[in-house]
Amino acid sequence: MKRLMGLLVAVFLMVPGGLWAYGASQEELLQRIQQLEQELQALKQQLQEVKQAQEETSESVEEMSDFVDKLKDNAGKFQIWGDIRTRIDSTRAYVPESYWSYFNGFTYSNEVHAMVPFIDKTDKEHWTPVKGHRENDTVWTNRMRINFKVNPTENTNVKVRLAYYKIWGMSDDYVSPEIFPGMSNNFSFGVRPSDSRLYVDRAYFNWVNVGGYPIWISFGRRPTTHGSPQHLREGLDKKEASPSGINIDVPFDGATIGFQYRWPWPGRIRFCYGRGFESGFKMPIDRAKDDVDFYGFVWDVIDDPDRNMMLIVQAFKAEGVMDFPEGTWFMSKLGPTYVTTRNNLGDIYELGATWIHKVDIPYLGLEGVDYFLSVGASITDPDAIGSMPIAYYNGTGFSFAKMYYTLLGGFANAVNAVNTDTHTGWAVYVGARIPLPWVPGAKLGLEYNYGSKWWMPFMVATDDVYINKLTTRGHVAEVYWIQDLPAGEALSKYAKVFLRLGFQYFWFNYSGSGMWLGEPHEIHELDDLANTQMFMPIDHMYNLYASFEIYF
Repeated sequence: MKRLMGLLVAVFLMVPGGLWAYGASQEELLQRIQQLEQELQALKQQLQEVKQAQEETSESVEEMSDFVDKLKDNAGKFQIWGDIRTRIDSTRAYVPESYWSYFNGFTYSNEVHAMVPFIDKTDKEHWTPVKGHRENDTVWTNRMRINFKVNPTENTNVKVRLAYYKIWGMSDDYVSPEIFPGMSNNFSFGVRPSDSRLYVDRAYFNWVNVGGYPIWISFGRRPTTHGSPQHLREGLDKKEASPSGINIDVPFDGATIGFQYRWPWPGRIRFCYGRGFESGFKMPIDRAKDDVDFYGFVWDVIDDPDRNMMLIVQAFKAEGVMDFPEGTWFMSKLGPTYVTTRNNLGDIYELGATWIHKVDIPYLGLEGVDYFLSVGASITDPDAIGSMPIAYYNGTGFSFAKMYYTLLGGFANAVNAVNTDTHTGWAVYVGARIPLPWVPGAKLGLEYNYGSKWWMPFMVATDDVYINKLTTRGHVAEVYWIQDLPAGEALSKYAKVFLRLGFQYFWFNYSGSGMWLGEPHEIHELDDLANTQMFMPIDHMYNLYASFEIYF
């Protein structure tokens, strides 16, 4: 700076006459020099600020670049997606003219120290409902599911689904007392209506490419709900569960080892194990003595996305099936009851196969039509008889006795009156989802399923409020319309926004759909005391629903 000032003074002196030529005094010259010095100082400060700002900008750019690199690095390893919906159902069910039911009410007996069914064996007319309809004009539900997937290493991944499923104005599943069994237990969290909490529906990890071979192993809470082909009616294009939905729709904890192949077409086979109930130490007299375990395999014989076809074959065994899953049951209008698994009753076997194919039908002008066929069989093999205390009104007071039962063996007051035969049931499920070219974004679905008298799948989860229709011992027809909504450009590959309108009609041939306790009987035979049911039987039922769904 001193050198610069000296240079300026020399310049002024070299100018002919300098500032004196204009009459400037020495004092004015010094003031001018001081002014220039101040201006230069200000300029220097500005240059310093610009330099500092450039350095800060450079650091921010570097930090942002590092963040973007990290984001890119993790984007392929971490994914999050989900769905949220609101749905309204309107339902009407028709009950037969007369019937016997155990769970008309409860009374607590200090003598037997148990919550027991109240049975009036002398005055059936006063407590048995007469023929007529039961209806719920509107029931609203909200459901949200959040999925996570992360790849910690090249050959491992972790998958998690958290689910919230709630009825408006309720904190449990108590919406159909005495008709459908509401429950809250290990098999229902996140897949049946409950409170406002997020439950772990799925949480498991996979180790793939084990030893350099197309083999994987997996442990955790399994992806065993909403299996194919049910994803079609839910508006999805790809399956989101391992097994076919014809036999099983229950979340459980377990493990899998699988093998994937590419020839002659893509496919995979997996062997599965699960624990349905942990019996703990064997001392308590009021608790089942053995664990309930699941064994089986699921074989995706063909899973070829290029040819849009899939064939799934599966077989399962549930060993030592319990009488009551431990948790809360809503058995009657008197409210919830906590139950524990009291007895192991026997084994249930499941067999199933599902074919799904997407085709074009040129002569009808249709493209991308999905159709499917599922068949299933169940074998119920009881090997033990359970019992529980009951109280009944004898005309003057209460009497106490034991009620005996087994898998699909009915209820009786004597051990030798329980049906311990092995029973085989079967079911068929067919349908199609048809894109309508003359209505942009519209798809029409048509489905039908039938279950025989002894049909006994493992189904607690349900896309619907009251009952999974595939448990029905009888017929179900459903028609639905899916309409994509003009909600703007999709900002995610998972994005879907649509309305779903549907109508279901059930006509039941036999009682007890979906339950392994109680012997199924034809609906018109239920006025016989020997054919007593756990819940109110239904002759036929229809359900109209509408849902607004967003996938993100």
